[in-house]
Amino acid sequence: MLALLLALLLALSPHAAAADVLDPEAAEEIIVYADDFARWDDTRWWISAELILPMGVTFARDMNQSFSSYAFQIQAVIACGKDHRLSKRRWEVSCEIEDVGLLATSLRRWRTERDRQLVEDVLAEIDAKLTGLKVQLQTDFKGGVTNIDLEGLETRNERQRAIQESLRQVVGRVMAGFHLRIPDHAQREGQWVEYRSALMQMPSLTASKGSTTLLHLVTPQQGLQIVQTVGEGTVAVSLPVQRMASAGGSGAPAAGGSGAPAARGDASTSGGLGPASAAPPSAVEGPDLLGVSTSTESDLDATYSLHATGVAVFDRSTGIMTERVWAVQGEPTASSAGGTRTAPFRNVGRIQLLGPDEAPDLGPSTQIALPGQTIEGLGVWRPLEGML
Repeated sequence: MLALLLALLLALSPHAAAADVLDPEAAEEIIVYADDFARWDDTRWWISAELILPMGVTFARDMNQSFSSYAFQIQAVIACGKDHRLSKRRWEVSCEIEDVGLLATSLRRWRTERDRQLVEDVLAEIDAKLTGLKVQLQTDFKGGVTNIDLEGLETRNERQRAIQESLRQVVGRVMAGFHLRIPDHAQREGQWVEYRSALMQMPSLTASKGSTTLLHLVTPQQGLQIVQTVGEGTVAVSLPVQRMASAGGSGAPAAGGSGAPAARGDASTSGGLGPASAAPPSAVEGPDLLGVSTSTESDLDATYSLHATGVAVFDRSTGIMTERVWAVQGEPTASSAGGTRTAPFRNVGRIQLLGPDEAPDLGPSTQIALPGQTIEGLGVWRPLEGML
């Protein structure tokens, strides 16, 4: 089945598949399912995601240590169940992170043993915080995930609140693969258009702005329903104020974003390189990084043109989505702050339904080299496509 998924994913492109998705002769079949929220009935999921971000995320400890990352990979096993009904068409769902593995890169914190130990200490604390953490989802009957929150983290001071928001942004991108809206609760065949999908959003304190469209086509396959997806759109996010790199200049953003105070081992220095969009790229490039997210946003927008492909598998007998793979690529537009030389955006991932006793090995949370780089003593960046 995985070979089929990947073959379909590789065969799709925003241009080659568009004609098939928009075929007006595509057949539709109505299948009625008793519960639109059945996938949240005490289910377990394996989630993998790879993110390359134009605005870095700061990973931080409660004590005064942090580092910025523009490229990371995260895996998690989560167990979900319905918490309480919000309305006839909305449920609040509670998911517990049973295990997590975070592979993070750093532009600067790899040169010395002290730098590397700082990163390892930060990642160890984040791993401990996320393991056992409750993630609260608000879901709707069409398959949408409308809100995500983290429960149980300490938020007694500004730094801890900034750390929570940074982790919420990361978890939100990872959980976005669950968001797949179907136009009618009884429809699992044919084709439809989805607007403003969570999968086509970029990390932001206030929410992505712009217009995006996903085109979905359902085809039967050996008792399953395969949903092929292509999409495109334009998204804008506000740039952070305090950690913003000069638009069009060569300065890299200062470290220590997401509202976290500047920390020991995280000096604010200029220069540096940003991650490339392809994985693995031939080199790390894109000197005009946009900055690291802070708790304050400016009036300047980074505008990106996004393209998405994906494949989802539904169990025909239950209507539950059991697996999904996706790839979202974004390039800055000419009107974006910093122009087209700013760093690209990438979100590649997979979610898979697990059995009650399945426990995949997610590996440790540790630092790895930037995409396309070889750094002695650090693991290499392995593109997620090669591990799916």
